[in-house]
Amino acid sequence: MIKYLISLSLILSAVASSAATLDVEIQGIRKGGILNLEISRSKEAFESDGDGTGVATRIQESIGRGTYQRSFDIPAGTYAIKLHIDENENGKLDTNFLGIPKEQYGTSNNVLFLDFDSSSFNIDTYKKVQIDL
Repeated sequence: MIKYLISLSLILSAVASSAATLDVEIQGIRKGGILNLEISRSKEAFESDGDGTGVATRIQESIGRGTYQRSFDIPAGTYAIKLHIDENENGKLDTNFLGIPKEQYGTSNNVLFLDFDSSSFNIDTYKKVQIDL
């Protein structure tokens, strides 16, 4: 019985140690709306509007102007963040006739386009990602 409890505690501590805390801070929010934020584990998920395969976390939350902060508990690994603020709350990122976004958007590493390799970062136990809009 003691061997069983020791084994169980070792397994639980190994699982707990593989978790990481990701702090996300978004600065320069000009106008409030619905924040659509996605933390992706793969290039395919990050660079598409797919079904969620490869997405670690996805949130939609009403926010105001200024700065937004939130913490996420995720497994250690490689991720990229993409977001946009749906200012008119129509459920999509509005673009002009050239396809240029009319609403605020951003990615991790402040890359201006959806490229997983450029936007990705590694996290072991803790990481703070600051996104400037």
